[in-house]
Amino acid sequence: MLNERKLKILQAIIQDYIETAAPVGSRTLSKRYNFGISPATIRNEMADLEDLGFIVQPHTSAGRVPSDKGYRLYVDQFMPLKKIKAVELDYLVLDLLQEIGEIEQILQYSLRILSQLTNYTAIALAPQIKESKLKHVQLIPVDSSQMIVVIITDNGIIKKSVIKPNCEIDENSAQIISNFLNNELHGLSVKNIKTDLIETLSGEFVYLSGLIERIISEVFRSLDEVNNIDIFLDGVMNMFNFPEYNDILKAKSFLKLLEEKELLSNLITSFENEGLSISIGSENVYEEVKDCSLVTATYKIDDTVLGWLSIIGPTRMDYSTVVSVMTQISEFIKELLNNKYK
Repeated sequence: MLNERKLKILQAIIQDYIETAAPVGSRTLSKRYNFGISPATIRNEMADLEDLGFIVQPHTSAGRVPSDKGYRLYVDQFMPLKKIKAVELDYLVLDLLQEIGEIEQILQYSLRILSQLTNYTAIALAPQIKESKLKHVQLIPVDSSQMIVVIITDNGIIKKSVIKPNCEIDENSAQIISNFLNNELHGLSVKNIKTDLIETLSGEFVYLSGLIERIISEVFRSLDEVNNIDIFLDGVMNMFNFPEYNDILKAKSFLKLLEEKELLSNLITSFENEGLSISIGSENVYEEVKDCSLVTATYKIDDTVLGWLSIIGPTRMDYSTVVSVMTQISEFIKELLNNKYK
């Protein structure tokens, strides 16, 4: 267990390194912080902290930087929490309220807020349609060979896709089919819609020349297609404002990571907590993010987790600001979604 003096020195090292990105030496600490002890005593305490694994010496630098273990102790025990200025938060919330629409719009605007307030890269994992329940299906003829399928779920997901049923369907027939699908499928989860149900529904429309089977099959094929992982990003270029990413290889590796949707999805959903989680450097399961930290929060309707919001940055992250911003924005999104879709 660290005594109070060691904790204060460790906190000072972490805060100084977050602000400057420069290794911190005993002389710097002695000048900037009033510990009431000599530089020599500070050096001895730093040596102990290094032996305990809370700080490390990069290369041949005389200074020290926090280790992942040091950051973990910091966020768990003595990280101060910052508050977004009330005026600034009210302004952002007002903008967000004006953006209410499809859930994807809410997420994209929320990411813009998160990236602007933290200066890191913000990520959102949208609700997966197969976990949702169908609320409404509407077929809209475009011309003699195409129609638009609009699918709305109970948690606000709206998906549109164009299908080509290879048969001509007029507006009246499209409405009849839409009404039938809504009567039969309303309230069912997408993942529970099986092939035999599709065949049963198709059989109901023998009187429409038997071609209607293709339409219904196309509707459910479109459901499978729109179930691809939806990941939204904002502030991607923010990472290159940090000296850690002046290295070309490191920058390329980070950009490649953001292109890997499945990897990002697995990474973000690996957090077991339904609140806010912090994963630091080597704690991440994928090699591609061993030099990064993630702060992740879930958003829910009632007790159902719909998706995840995440901030990714270097391990030298301003955890205090990120946690504060993430907590306030995710809570507001939760309240907004529950009021809108409950």
